[in-house]
Amino acid sequence: MTSAIVEPFVPRRATEADLTAWCEVFGDGQRETSGDSSSATALAGRLLAEEASAVPRWVARGADARPVVGVAELRPQSRDPRVGFLRLFVAPQARRAGVGSALLTRIAEDARRAGLERVQATAQAGEPGEAFARTRRGVRELLRLERQEQSLDETVLRRCRDLAVCPDPARYRPVYWHGPVPEPLVLAFGQVMGHVLDAPGAALQMASRQEWDREAVRAWEAQLTAGGEQVMVHAALRRDTGQVVAATVITVAGDDAPDAAQHDTAVLPRHRRRGLARWIKARHTLRLHERFPRVRTVGTTVNQRNLPMIAVNRTVGYRTVHERLLMELPLVD
Repeated sequence: MTSAIVEPFVPRRATEADLTAWCEVFGDGQRETSGDSSSATALAGRLLAEEASAVPRWVARGADARPVVGVAELRPQSRDPRVGFLRLFVAPQARRAGVGSALLTRIAEDARRAGLERVQATAQAGEPGEAFARTRRGVRELLRLERQEQSLDETVLRRCRDLAVCPDPARYRPVYWHGPVPEPLVLAFGQVMGHVLDAPGAALQMASRQEWDREAVRAWEAQLTAGGEQVMVHAALRRDTGQVVAATVITVAGDDAPDAAQHDTAVLPRHRRRGLARWIKARHTLRLHERFPRVRTVGTTVNQRNLPMIAVNRTVGYRTVHERLLMELPLVD
């Protein structure tokens, strides 16, 4: 049994030391499971910028009530108000001592009172995440995901130079932007990004994007850059209409960051199987290297059932580094 003390954590009311400690444990856990490179400082800024009580969070302390040894947050899912997405991390030195179980017990109690029926979370396949998740009663596996990384070495850059040739230059042209979507392209870009939900299993992880209008696109941009991240987009346009038909998105934490994150890539259905995703991803890799020469690695997560995207990623130099599982836990008494 653990003697950990679990209590709600509200960033705006926390001491500076507690906020820093919470963000360090959370950030280390994110990097371990998903490769997220956000710093504790950037995460703290993002939390303080949130609306008050927008996301419930918890902290677990050691026996003397001082060291922060475990953290968690439970984000409500707009696609289903009965489901929350849980991120729970325990500092390495405090694992296997019941800290995670104590956190989960308190979270389940609070979540049930808030009307939630289930929580979902990702866990790294194998030890320690999957082993911990599978000890919970009623847990089930929803998706198996691949964590992939692209090393920006000369071999990959050379491969991308070979692939960065438009497959149909008479019909398509490239466009790139760094920062907000140019106003004339917002609606067409939103339409393309709505088709991210076409990927296998995407509906289990993301809210509907059927009404991705200008306001939704701008809100998405604000969320991506809330911690100071910079967003880059490469897209393919139809030459005759100027319509966005394919796009891929990368964020970078800052000019000195060693890592970048590959986010959504989507192609309008009638323009698929023409090599557009491979083309814009190869161009995007080269532009990323040019704009952020200190970035050495790009990370992304792909559902193992999304075979077309896995094939595209491997073509432009991504390799699988580990597997993650999307798990669901019923909130039973």
